[in-house]
Amino acid sequence: MSESGPSSFAKPSAQLPGAHRPIVPFTGQEKRKIFKGMVVGELEAGFLRYSRREALLRYAARLGIPEFEACLLIAEAQYHAGDIEPIQFDTAATLDSITRPEAWSIPMRLSFTLVVAIVADLLLIYWLFG
Repeated sequence: MSESGPSSFAKPSAQLPGAHRPIVPFTGQEKRKIFKGMVVGELEAGFLRYSRREALLRYAARLGIPEFEACLLIAEAQYHAGDIEPIQFDTAATLDSITRPEAWSIPMRLSFTLVVAIVADLLLIYWLFG
């Protein structure tokens, strides 16, 4: 029998649609533009609520934008709000769900916690009375 090398067999590759495109991170300028669009999208009658400002500053930190620069970008976005296109999302997404997507929904977490508590109670009862 002749041995065939690893190059003689073509391994099927399971690629996702669009997987052939390289992942390119945003440039600093693109991050700033996106952040300013988010600020304009969060404005309510020209004002930015403190809670939304804090959330935006946390998001800026995740983008790698220093806090001082983020404050300057917020001020710039508020001043030029008419010239900047606000970034809106098609779904009912919040800033928290975008920056920290959770793997489990709240009902799933509550169900898991309830199951763990029941199992712990049953083990305790078995240990005490079993």
